[in-house]
Amino acid sequence: MALNNDSFPSFLCRGQWRENAFQWLREKRQYNDFDLDSCLKILEKNPLIREAALAAFWGAYLANEVPPVLSALQLQRIRKVLDYGSPPDSQAEDIKYFAFVKLHLAGLLAISLIRPDQPIVESHSAVVALETALVAYKLGEQPAMDTIIDDPSVWGNQYFYKDLFVFSLVLVGGIAQVELSFWHADQRNYADAFSLITNGAWGIHAATVEDEPSELPDFKPYLPHSGNQFNIQEVADIFEEVKRHSREIKDWWYVKIGCEAIQYLGAYDLYDSLLDGVKDANGDEFGAAEYWGKAVTFVEDQMRIVASPIPIVTRDMIERTETKERLKRDFFDDLWEELEERAQEILVDTEIQWMHYRPDNMVKEIRPMLELELPSIFLFLQPTIGQSDSRLILTRMKDSLLTNKVVRASIDGLKIDSHERKWAKDELPGFLQKVIEVRNYFDKERHLSSKGSSRYREMSEKAVSIHRELLGIGCEGVLPRLMKIKVSTRSKR
Repeated sequence: MALNNDSFPSFLCRGQWRENAFQWLREKRQYNDFDLDSCLKILEKNPLIREAALAAFWGAYLANEVPPVLSALQLQRIRKVLDYGSPPDSQAEDIKYFAFVKLHLAGLLAISLIRPDQPIVESHSAVVALETALVAYKLGEQPAMDTIIDDPSVWGNQYFYKDLFVFSLVLVGGIAQVELSFWHADQRNYADAFSLITNGAWGIHAATVEDEPSELPDFKPYLPHSGNQFNIQEVADIFEEVKRHSREIKDWWYVKIGCEAIQYLGAYDLYDSLLDGVKDANGDEFGAAEYWGKAVTFVEDQMRIVASPIPIVTRDMIERTETKERLKRDFFDDLWEELEERAQEILVDTEIQWMHYRPDNMVKEIRPMLELELPSIFLFLQPTIGQSDSRLILTRMKDSLLTNKVVRASIDGLKIDSHERKWAKDELPGFLQKVIEVRNYFDKERHLSSKGSSRYREMSEKAVSIHRELLGIGCEGVLPRLMKIKVSTRSKR
C-alpha cells in the first residue's frame, strides 16, 4: 500500500533517507547487514546490537511498501526477541542498548499492524507493541529536551549525522506516542491521549524541522494510521475531547504544557501557525495560532475553577443556570417560555451533555423532550401516546406525520403559514427519524463498534447534525420553529 499522498519525489526522498542512514552505519559503525532477516538473526544471537535494530526499523519504515509487509515467520521472530528479559548481569549501558532494540522492534511490529484501513483500535497486538515500545523509550538514552528547545531548527539535521541512535530513538518514540494516543482516546482516557500526542509531536518535530539550507532530504515522516505526515488537526480533535470531558481531568497542568508545546512548535514549522486552519468540535475554523491561544486560555480557566473553593454542587447549579440563559438568549428569546417546564429542564440537560460531549446521552434526552412537546402543539398526535409500547411513541408520531391521512389533513387545517404546514408534514418526520436512528444506535449497538469505526463516526456526525438542527445553528431550529407554530395555533384557535 503506497502513501496516500505519495508522489515520485517523495518516494525518492524516502529512499534517500534510508540510504543516508545505512551509509552512516557503514562508515561509523562498520555495519553492513541491512536485510531484515539478517538483522533478526543477529539480534537473536545478541539483543544488544543497536545497529541491527536500527537497520531493521529504518529498512522497513522507509521501504517502498507502506506499511511494511512482514511474513508470519518474521513477526514470530520479532516477538521472540521482544520477549527476552533484560540481559543477565547487565550494566546500565547494556540496559539502554536493550531498550533501544526493544523500542525499534516493537515499533516495527506496530507499524506493520496499523494502517488506514486497520486503525489501532481494531488491533490489540498493535496496542501491546506500542506499549512495549513506550516502556523501552523511557529506558532509552534520550537527549535533554533543552537541546531541542534551544535550537530546534538544527536539531534533526545535526543528530541525523552526529548520532543516528539518538535521532532514531526520538523519532520512533514520537511515532509510537502519537499512534498510542488514538487508543487512549478510544478508551476515553483523554488526558493521557493528549499528553501522548503532544509529547509525540516533539519526537516527530525533531525529524521534520530543517535548518536553511538543510542537508537532509525533504521527506516528512509518515504516521501508519493515515499514511500521511503529522496532522495538527488530530491534536485539536483530542483537545476538543478534553474540553468536553473537562470534569474528568484531574491535572490540568500537563494539559497546559501540551497546549504550550504545540504553540511553540508552530513557530518552528511543524505546522503553519498562520495559514493552517484548525476546526473545533462545532466545525468552526480558526487559524492554528488563534486556536491554540484559545486552548491555553481555556486550560488556564479550568485551572482556576479547580483551585476555586466553590463546592461541586454549586458549580453544577451555576452551569445549569448559565446554560439555560445561553439557550434562551441565543436560540429562543421570548419563545423560551412556550416550552413546557419539564421540556426546558430536559433541554438544559441535553445541552450540558453536548458540552461534555456525551452524544449518546444527548440524543437520549432529546427523545422524551420531543414526545412531551409534539402532542402539546399538534393535538391530533395525542392518541399515539396512549398505545401499549411507550418506547415507540416518537416512532408512531413520525409515522403518523408521514403517512396517516387524518393527521396530515389535520396539519393542512391548521391556521399557519403554508411553508410551516409543508415543513411539518415533509421535513419534521425526517428529523425525527434521524433522532430515532442515532438514539437506537447508542442505546443498542454502541458496544458492537469502537470509536474508530466508520459506523461510530457516521452516528457521531449525525449527532452533531441533530444538535445543530434542533437549536438552529446555521439553520432555522426545529425546536424554535415548533414553538412559533405553538404560538400561532394557540392564538388562532
